[in-house]
Amino acid sequence: MSISQAKAPRVASKRPFRMIKGVSTMADLADGGAVYGYPGDYPGRIYYVNNITGDSSYDGLSWDTPFDEISTAITASEAFRALPSGSTNDYVRNIIYVQGTGTAYSALTALPSYCDIIGIGADPRGNGAGIVRIIDNTTSTDAVSGSARGLYMANIQMGSDEAGGSSGYAMDLAVCFRSTFENCVFWNKTSGGVRAGVLGGVTFRNCQIGGGDTSNGAVGFQVTGDNFNNCWLIDNFIYGTTHGIVIAAAAGCNNTMIKNNFIFGDTIGVDDNSTTTSHTQHAFFIENWVQSNADCFDIVANGAEKCIGNWANEGGTTVYEDAES
Repeated sequence: MSISQAKAPRVASKRPFRMIKGVSTMADLADGGAVYGYPGDYPGRIYYVNNITGDSSYDGLSWDTPFDEISTAITASEAFRALPSGSTNDYVRNIIYVQGTGTAYSALTALPSYCDIIGIGADPRGNGAGIVRIIDNTTSTDAVSGSARGLYMANIQMGSDEAGGSSGYAMDLAVCFRSTFENCVFWNKTSGGVRAGVLGGVTFRNCQIGGGDTSNGAVGFQVTGDNFNNCWLIDNFIYGTTHGIVIAAAAGCNNTMIKNNFIFGDTIGVDDNSTTTSHTQHAFFIENWVQSNADCFDIVANGAEKCIGNWANEGGTTVYEDAES
């Protein structure tokens, strides 16, 4: 055997790893974790929830030992975020997977921060089986309420059954920052779909906000506080028996965009009461379909500048472009 032949296998072993289409994944690479998922051994925890097979005494760390309620998982997630330093200043991010069943989950009176809550089941629209549903039929009680930062919720229905409650909301947020709600339904509470005191950096995307099968809330989406900044409402169905969207007079709306939504309010489609005259503090309404039996747009300040390329239908007969132009 020649010297060159003896060295050949060692040289060949230094060739780069070869990815095979349909077989290899990015995680097969030695450093693939950096692009495949969280880098290294990320300290976050995954919890599982099933209200049929779960129990509050379980650890919630697998589908074999799931928690019984979302609220149980939220309590565990917030406790874990304080470890190991004893402070939530670590900003560890957890995940809660919720199984869709034939039984609704109980109302939430507290929300987690820096956490994903993801429904595993049927699409949340409608009233079919297998939807992850957070339901409360108690008078004056919200289905979901609390404050959060860094929250992500997807594929979940929130509200009440057809009877609704006299003054509850599907979701009532006191303060919410840097959060996303995607492919969720907020419906069938008499007062409305979503009410928020303060919002900053929040996205609602591809959601049904207000509306229902046989009973509907008065206001689809409402901001009552002084902060509605850096928010996006995109590709949603927003419905209220009186108002589709209501924005408080004190609200500042820096960099907020409301785009490509269906918006209905029987009395007023968009009721923007923000009194700011600053050209940098608008909530812009772009390419929406707005429908009302009375007034599609009621905008206090800078109405023409806020409306771009919308289509409005008042009274079901006249369709025109924009309403504040």
